[in-house]
Amino acid sequence: MKRVICLAYAVALVFSAALSVGTVLESEQSLLGYLVGGGDFELSLSITLIQKVQRIAAGEILAIFVLPEGLIRVVTDSRVVTLSSDGEISEITEASETGILSEVKIIDAFSLVSLQSREEVRGIFLVQEENGHFWHVITETMSYRLASSFASTLSVTANEKALEEASERLRKSLGKKEDLTPSEKPGKPDDPGKPDDPGKPDDPGKPDDPGQPDTPPGKENGKN
Repeated sequence: MKRVICLAYAVALVFSAALSVGTVLESEQSLLGYLVGGGDFELSLSITLIQKVQRIAAGEILAIFVLPEGLIRVVTDSRVVTLSSDGEISEITEASETGILSEVKIIDAFSLVSLQSREEVRGIFLVQEENGHFWHVITETMSYRLASSFASTLSVTANEKALEEASERLRKSLGKKEDLTPSEKPGKPDDPGKPDDPGKPDDPGKPDDPGQPDTPPGKENGKN
């Protein structure tokens, strides 16, 4: 448990700096870490807030969550947008997430959890798992996992456990990216090769030089 708390505080530091390209997995882990570490927020999600964001942020919304500074961060299928509770955009960054759609919209996921939980919702994420996409709705202490093809709550997990699972998903995701990079490195075919150098076939042997013994025999012929 202590390890989880320490990890939570470390992950919470991510909130102190702007995310360059905040992926859904990184954002979910950061929010969970902040909550598990005892962090507090000035803002929570609401239907009115989500509807306001939908009018401002173009594209399919994959994640929306609040920041400790009282700001809202939204990840769509084309960009990451940071805005105030009044809807004023302070930052827009291009995102790499594309082509992800959900039959259950983000406002439906929020409404379903709001009916089941008495806690304020801090973030909603459309997360890709091994067997498909699922909505993860995070409150102060719990994380709700919903289907993306039909409105139904599949499981409810304490945020401490949800943080461990989110960290594992992120680790696997980063591992897949690292598996792709080695294929580019072993290339350097021009470097390790230097096989042409060790040979120096023209140098060793100096076949024309050791042949000087042909001269003495010539002298012998001269004597005869």
